[in-house]
Amino acid sequence: MTTRIMMVLLLCMLPATVQADEPSSRAPWKERAVLRAGQIVQGDYFAFGPHVEISGIVNGDLYAAGGEVLIDGVVNGDVIVAGAKVILSGTVAQDARIAGAQVTVSGTIGRNATLGGADVHLTETAKVRDNLIAGGGHVQLAGSVGRDVRVGAWNATLSNQIERDLIVAAGSVRLTSKAAVGGRLKYWGEAAPSIDEEATVRGAIIQRPLPEGWSIERARQGLVGIRLTAAFIGFVSTLILGLVLLRVYPVFARRVTATIRERPTAALGWGMVALVATPVVALSFVVTLFALPIGLFLLALYGATVYLARVYAITYVGQILIRRQEDSSSLAWPFAAGLVLYSVLSLIPVVGGLLALMTVLFGLGALLMTKKDLIVTLREQGQV
Repeated sequence: MTTRIMMVLLLCMLPATVQADEPSSRAPWKERAVLRAGQIVQGDYFAFGPHVEISGIVNGDLYAAGGEVLIDGVVNGDVIVAGAKVILSGTVAQDARIAGAQVTVSGTIGRNATLGGADVHLTETAKVRDNLIAGGGHVQLAGSVGRDVRVGAWNATLSNQIERDLIVAAGSVRLTSKAAVGGRLKYWGEAAPSIDEEATVRGAIIQRPLPEGWSIERARQGLVGIRLTAAFIGFVSTLILGLVLLRVYPVFARRVTATIRERPTAALGWGMVALVATPVVALSFVVTLFALPIGLFLLALYGATVYLARVYAITYVGQILIRRQEDSSSLAWPFAAGLVLYSVLSLIPVVGGLLALMTVLFGLGALLMTKKDLIVTLREQGQV
């Protein structure tokens, strides 16, 4: 029974999970998963796609993931969202947990909010009635918070009203003239917070000491050593696993690399959908005790798939490098050549992170599309 359920979940990752306002024959990257204004959903609602728009009413929890997620409707439950760009301008009755590269909240959250991303922005019109936890590269808080605020970031700027305590750990902290903290201000950092004269902190300002010998520069030096060691281990493990994978499934591997070559845009689109949607689906099972084993199994399967999906994208790059794309040629040399280039470029700051992300997106998307094409072919032949 569990095997059948997992097969259904994996197949459901391929088509859009809600109605689309574009014909299904359109390229997946152009599809839009939309709950229009005026539409009402009784119960929990799942929406995954390159573009997700929730303008209606959900009388339950909302689970959404995609390249761009816009929520300007009403959710009378919890919200769990992951996406490259997430905008919440509507109303959430319960808790909101949002993760994305760019997260903007300008609506109302009835209870607690957990926000994480490279750029997190709580606008002036936003309101969090209970506690807020925010983490990311740049965190800007301008909306009001009814209870405590905890922030972890490289840079944090606060210009909002916080009814109780503010606890922050950041490289730089600034409280503008509009900031008002009703309780204490606790901070970890090498530099004291920059507090404007018109900002108010009603409680005590407490600095927590950093661990002895710790500094941002030393942390960066330590990270360099760890990164080099991890890169070497990653190179060896990927080389071994990749060669085994290509040896056992050479025909399927050629089909996947052909998919990247022939349909790159579609592969990129489906890769992003699968990358952000699957953890949300898995976590929705994990939080329910009855389906906990299914959620844990799906998370483990997801991690392995994401790791191995890189092999196909790296092999495709290697095929371009040594100009071996014919079906009869071995995939071992293209994979090795591509892995060397990938490993060197991955050490470059920013470029390495972007390269790793694109490799996973193309490989994962092409893998899923090839599996889908294979299943369709087998059905047409009456073998499944």
